[in-house]
Amino acid sequence: MTSNRNRGFGLAVIATPLLWLAAEALSPALKSTSAGQLSAVAAHPDRWYWYTVLLIAGLITLVPAAIGIARLTAAGAPRLSAVGATLLGFSSIVAVGDAATQLVTWQMVQPGSDRAQMVALLDRYDNSTAASLLYLPGGLALLVGAALLSLALWRTRVAPRWAAVSFGLGLAVNLFGFMSSSIPVIALGAAVMTPACLTLGARLIGSAADTTSIAAGTPVPATV
Repeated sequence: MTSNRNRGFGLAVIATPLLWLAAEALSPALKSTSAGQLSAVAAHPDRWYWYTVLLIAGLITLVPAAIGIARLTAAGAPRLSAVGATLLGFSSIVAVGDAATQLVTWQMVQPGSDRAQMVALLDRYDNSTAASLLYLPGGLALLVGAALLSLALWRTRVAPRWAAVSFGLGLAVNLFGFMSSSIPVIALGAAVMTPACLTLGARLIGSAADTTSIAAGTPVPATV
């Protein structure tokens, strides 16, 4: 059972940045205005739908990915691992809610909708203080959680130290890309994360054959 969990966590770690890269490859332009964004979605409604689906899938896999990384670092940095994984899990849940609203945007451009009314509605939502207060903690939790898990990876050396830097930096760049509505920056963040996630995922999958050390919290030596 433990070996299956480790394998599943490892696959989640690997899948997360790859799903985000696939999402950005499909994404229409991200615009800073409601009118511009609705026009972009209307021009490519199918791409917007699948972009949203892949983005949500990557956010969902981030939860078991964070747990898996925390399992690797728990023996050497238990508090950093636990708090970091918890914050990343929380940020992912918040982000799923935010990303799911893009399916509403997708419906706003369907035939028969009043574009002026849809633009006004999207403006009200985007400028809502109540909505912003709900999503802001998710971004902060992602930054802090990524930093803590990266620090745990650095201290425990369960993977090469470049992987610790790559993982945290990639998540930070990814968040900045969403804040600035920049597809290249979002894709860059996922690309920066990918080598680290491939390395960490492979270690978890490899550890499935040695369930005793991981289950007991004994770190697996890494070649640094």
